[in-house]
Amino acid sequence: MGGNALPRTFERGELKTIRYDHWVSGFYPGVLWLLYEDTGNERLRAYAEMFTDRVEPAKLVTNTHDLGFMLYCSFGQGYRLTGNKHYLDVINQGTQSLLTRWNDKIGLIKSWESGPRWQYPVIIDNMMNLEMLCFMTRQTGDMRYERIAERHANTTMKNHFREDFSTFHVVSYDTLSGKPHAKNTHQGYADGSAWARGQAWGLYGYTMMYRETLNPRYLHQAQQIGKFLMNHPRLPQDKVPYWDYDAPGTESGKSKSSKAKCLRDASAAAIMASALIELSQLDPSELAPQWLALAQQQLRTLSSPEYLATEGEQGGFILKHGVGHLPGKAEVDVPLTYGDYYYVEALMRMKQLLAKPTGAADRKMWIETLTKIAAPVLENLAAGTLKEKMPFESLSREPLRKEVSYLEAVGRTICGIAPWLELGPDDTEEGRLREKYIDLVVRGLKNGVDPASRDHLMFDRRHSQPLVDAAFLAEGILRAPTQIWNRLDKQTQQWLVGEWKTSRGIKPYECNWLLFASIIEAALLEFTGECDMERLMYGVNRFRNEWYKGDGWYGDGPDFHLDFYNSLVIHPMFTETLQVLKKHNLEGADFLPTQMQRHGRLAAQLDRMISPEGSYPVTGRSIVYRFGAFHALSDAALLHLLPADVSPAQVRCALTAVMQRQLSQPLTFDGNGWLRIGYTGSQIRMSEDYINTGSLYLCTAAFLPLGLPATDPFWAAPARDWTARKAWHAGNVAADHAIR
Repeated sequence: MGGNALPRTFERGELKTIRYDHWVSGFYPGVLWLLYEDTGNERLRAYAEMFTDRVEPAKLVTNTHDLGFMLYCSFGQGYRLTGNKHYLDVINQGTQSLLTRWNDKIGLIKSWESGPRWQYPVIIDNMMNLEMLCFMTRQTGDMRYERIAERHANTTMKNHFREDFSTFHVVSYDTLSGKPHAKNTHQGYADGSAWARGQAWGLYGYTMMYRETLNPRYLHQAQQIGKFLMNHPRLPQDKVPYWDYDAPGTESGKSKSSKAKCLRDASAAAIMASALIELSQLDPSELAPQWLALAQQQLRTLSSPEYLATEGEQGGFILKHGVGHLPGKAEVDVPLTYGDYYYVEALMRMKQLLAKPTGAADRKMWIETLTKIAAPVLENLAAGTLKEKMPFESLSREPLRKEVSYLEAVGRTICGIAPWLELGPDDTEEGRLREKYIDLVVRGLKNGVDPASRDHLMFDRRHSQPLVDAAFLAEGILRAPTQIWNRLDKQTQQWLVGEWKTSRGIKPYECNWLLFASIIEAALLEFTGECDMERLMYGVNRFRNEWYKGDGWYGDGPDFHLDFYNSLVIHPMFTETLQVLKKHNLEGADFLPTQMQRHGRLAAQLDRMISPEGSYPVTGRSIVYRFGAFHALSDAALLHLLPADVSPAQVRCALTAVMQRQLSQPLTFDGNGWLRIGYTGSQIRMSEDYINTGSLYLCTAAFLPLGLPATDPFWAAPARDWTARKAWHAGNVAADHAIR
């Protein structure tokens, strides 16, 4: 291919080429750049540079909107990978040429030239030019480019889409009124039909616009387009769409063969797959794993012999069975250079995503870690050997501190493991493991509250600490009423209720301790129908009416403390208590929606505290509770209280990074598997004198999302960077705003 030629397609045994001014000119150099990125092959880079240079004259073209395709797919990829300033200059010049077609009154970039049929035609493909405008804003800081992109996207959203979120191909605008005067198709089957590649352009364009602007309107639009395509009754089983969803012959939509009456369009499938992979990384909703699953199925089909050309076949093109312009009888059932581009881009995106741990792998690691931590406590309690085997590491010299440490270990471990146990036993490996730990907890609690047991736990007022850990135990059992409370025999239930009531003899301090009394009474209300309402509501009213400091933070008493106690205690216990009030239709439950918003806000802030490497601020007391500091974040994920801009998957990945980082340190466990005091490893001087071996088991609170089934987006959605990691890798992160 000499001179200035660039590949377009392979038809009737002959390579068809074009020059720089054809709309597809940038795709072949773009493919070469992507392959160079993947392989590091310098020969590929040399060819990418050579063919990119052939596109350069396009920077002065002003008679088409396609400069985004022509320049951003070629020079844009080259600039991203090499930083060549000349490439940026070319994109800049091309952008100025593109903007000669902008009409501020209409709010759109004109696609084609005017003619008898259309005054100011704009096609859905035009959405694909907007990435170059957003790129220019990032490069220059000039918001004008992005604002033009947003206006174009908004006007297109208003006029191009039907109620079902399918799109017209062409909308033409009256140049005087600025309103549409025609809505048609040019490359699709009919004006009212859903031309497959046009739908894919729309999906890709609005997904990209959400990535660039974080405007939720664009995410919603991408979701709705995606649902239209994913659920379309005439989307074939192999997920490679017909060239038009409404064309004759699509009734055979269940056929897996591209040789059905109606032709398939591999290029539309490739564009869809690439967009869906990105959407799965941006969408915080339960749809994220569905987008990824659909993209994976499309890529598997495109990579099968039915669609993937063999070496030497199709003139070196990658994908077979593309449809360019069937009504015009051009490029029908042939390879297409843009089909190859988006196929390679999709493969690259998928490869990068698959390099990250899956939710299933994360869940397996969490379960292994949780059971490793919990096993010494629960196995010994069930065997009646907890007091015999549990070590006592502490700076404290109080005579009774060791005696209360056992309830600390038990209450805190059950507080964290309970939601996972509540999923119940089943025939899976995980379900059988849950059954084992349910049995350990039930047998252990019997030993813990039986007055005649050698492991009888101290709940009484000889020391104030039992109030704290009776509360954590109550919080845990409230999280697993079916698998823990309902499995306890009547005598054990009575003993436990008696111990909770015994803790009433301990007066809580005027701080987060008030919520310990509140949640114990909430548990008594839930499990016996009776409680001390004054003791329950005293803490609720203090936090509700007096101690809120703003932006999701409560004082730990009248004063504000810069520590993790809003997460360790306050938000989880306050939310749980209010939920019990609501369930029993009691006064005070009306505050639950406000508290849930505040809880979600704190969760968002906790996510932002996790560094790109999985560390977090070493501030405040009780820092040796390790990742228990993220109790409120895990609880918000469990209860689906995360704000819309904090995806469950990013929380999963963030917490996984923290766990791996902290537990990888030597001396985290002693030789028998018990936790040692420390933020990382063994660091007893970081602790307070009230802390001991038992205290450390509040770290299990980070594992609360294991109470979500594996199908929940927390686990099913693909891996995603959390806020700090995204920000420190130059990702697009929204501004952070306080709540009232």
